[in-house]
Amino acid sequence: MDLNFKGKNIVITGGSSGIGASMVKTFLEEGANVYFCGRSQEKIDLALENLKDFKHVFSKQLDVSKEADFKAWIAEIGTVDVFIPNVSALSGSWEESIDIDLLATVKNIEAVIPAMTNPNPAVTFIGSISANISDSASAYASIKAALTHYVYSLSKQYAGKIRFNTIAPGSTLFPGGGWDGYRIAAPTEFKAKEDAHPMGRLASPEEIANAAVFISSTRASYISGEVLHVDGGELASARL
Repeated sequence: MDLNFKGKNIVITGGSSGIGASMVKTFLEEGANVYFCGRSQEKIDLALENLKDFKHVFSKQLDVSKEADFKAWIAEIGTVDVFIPNVSALSGSWEESIDIDLLATVKNIEAVIPAMTNPNPAVTFIGSISANISDSASAYASIKAALTHYVYSLSKQYAGKIRFNTIAPGSTLFPGGGWDGYRIAAPTEFKAKEDAHPMGRLASPEEIANAAVFISSTRASYISGEVLHVDGGELASARL
């Protein structure tokens, strides 16, 4: 299926590793021009090495919490067709979660909206099923819940102009990620986690990316204001 991304400009924050890196590659495979940023130049360089067969990929070492720097980057890009806010401090600290996850995401979206002047633009926020698990009282989960509500409110405010949706991944395994660290540090407990999962395994970042790319495409042109849980049934199981 052609998702109609050829020549479109895609902007992804936190695109140098994990789910972000998988989204960068998947959009590139669809023929898009992909602009991604990350805080670590080392991770960006590694990501670019893995993407050396693609021509239309552009990177920026950037702290998205620095509003002026982010706005300058968007001005360099020009028109944005799809924006994927995918930055998280992955921290239990309320201060870090508020500054990086919440405020930076809100300001980033506000900065991108004026650049979405082409037909059929979309913003796809990468949230988490943690936002909907009642016993997850961490700063991370609470901020994800707040942002999910914020993105939903934007879908109503910009209805008919810009589509806003949320992808809520379940537990996702990739090299260097949190679950990978847990797998190495506590293999027995990790195996129990996998065995208890409805799918018998955790998600791959490619599975999350596929959903994010589709819902951002014009093939999903009538989907807005939705939260798509890409979790293999993990959330439903947690609610039992």
